Amino acid sequence: MSLVDDVDDLYRGCVMDPGRWGEQAFADWLDGVALSASIDRETARFVRRCVSAARKLAAYWSDADRSRAPDDWRGRVDLSLGARAWRPQLELARSLLDRHPDPVLFDRVRELFPVVTNQPFLDGIEYDQWLQDRSQDRPEGEAGGTI
Repeated sequence: MSLVDDVDDLYRGCVMDPGRWGEQAFADWLDGVALSASIDRETARFVRRCVSAARKLAAYWSDADRSRAPDDWRGRVDLSLGARAWRPQLELARSLLDRHPDPVLFDRVRELFPVVTNQPFLDGIEYDQWLQDRSQDRPEGEAGGTI
């Protein structure tokens, strides 16, 4: 599971079961993420932004009338914070993709990008084309690895 998937799980939990998300639960989640992935300073910054959004999601859904809430957790995120919730996750995914090219992560960025920006990601190019264009733009010795 990727760090972006971990954020999905966090968001899902915060909007579907907000009562369980107190400070200790957030601290435990952060500890779990830190143990499962090596996180550098830049990644940690994006993760903190995601946690900040998650706290707002949990606070909103703790007080919200859930009888009119969408059944889908993504719909609940959209209803409560919209693009403000997805932006830090997109930044995280783009940062990880830049450092560790991966087709699954590319698809996640392509999925999140229009939600945040209202525009298609890179005019709809596919991963193979993106990777080829990327390798042509990078100086020798700067190729990214895989996740």
